[in-house]
Amino acid sequence: MSEFFIELFSEEIPAGLQRNSRNVLLENFQNLFEEKKILFKKSSSFSTPNRLIILFEGLSKEITQKAEEIKGPNVNAPDKAVEGFLRSNQIDKKDLLKKTIEKGEFYFFKKPSNRINTIDLLQEYVPLILDKLQWKKSMIWGNYNLSWARPLKSILAVFDDKSLDFKFHHLISSNTTFTDKEFEDKKKIFKNFKSYKDFFNQSGIIIDHVLRKEFIIKEIEKINILHASLLAMKRAILKLNKKPSLVLIDGNKLPYLKNYKLKYLIKGDQKIPSISAASIIAKVSRDRFIAKLSKQFNGYGWDTNSGYGTKEHLRAIKKLGITKHHRKTFSPISDLL
Repeated sequence: MSEFFIELFSEEIPAGLQRNSRNVLLENFQNLFEEKKILFKKSSSFSTPNRLIILFEGLSKEITQKAEEIKGPNVNAPDKAVEGFLRSNQIDKKDLLKKTIEKGEFYFFKKPSNRINTIDLLQEYVPLILDKLQWKKSMIWGNYNLSWARPLKSILAVFDDKSLDFKFHHLISSNTTFTDKEFEDKKKIFKNFKSYKDFFNQSGIIIDHVLRKEFIIKEIEKINILHASLLAMKRAILKLNKKPSLVLIDGNKLPYLKNYKLKYLIKGDQKIPSISAASIIAKVSRDRFIAKLSKQFNGYGWDTNSGYGTKEHLRAIKKLGITKHHRKTFSPISDLL
């Protein structure tokens, strides 16, 4: 049994866009495999800000296409219709047979059974699957006729430990990918998903978004929300492509960073326009997320209380119980356990 995985590496894409496209892309591949009778044991999708990954495990190395009769145009159809049918099936007119059915007499082609290597089929259809991917928000970047959420930089595609080679717009797939987000000549060859995942885990990048979320939650619970916020600030600053001359932080605490100029401002969102803008973006993003959750968890009033500990919310918790989204180590939830 074989393994197929593909990584689409781009400039950083917002998590919401990645999540939606990750699910759509996986579904498109599943539909293709079902249509082409490609059997597999397991399929998964993963994403990081720069990477969108699809994985299929337990794939058959080849598929057998059963013999079938393919219906063509009516025998009285124009020559162009018949020629088109011959062309699309790559056959000659001598391969056609006539058959009378309920709606009249038609041309048919008896397609023989055939064995096809899965890798050959993937090389043909993967670019078509990628072309079908529609981002909720996208644009054409640079001089390339490709609409993507952010500039697409490379495609890693591997089947059965070998590079799956195909052309997608201006990119040629390979078994290599960038190992950092600077897009420098730091590429590495990967033969399978395990070596790929292990390498990035050792580099501090958790490919699995579910495990990454669990890690973040455990980290917050371990060091508390204040220190987790300061740590997140530090990581965000260090990931900037260009070192800032000054970092303004809303509050009264600063993350520890050597050789950086940092300044905190109490009620900074009321004093500095850039902090105000960041505060608005953060609040709107959170409110949208809570609004989506409120549709999944009725009765907690999240659409009106935005998840805060209002009397209505606390009454709902006592009546309906605690969800997976409540922080169990935080009061008053911890008091109820």
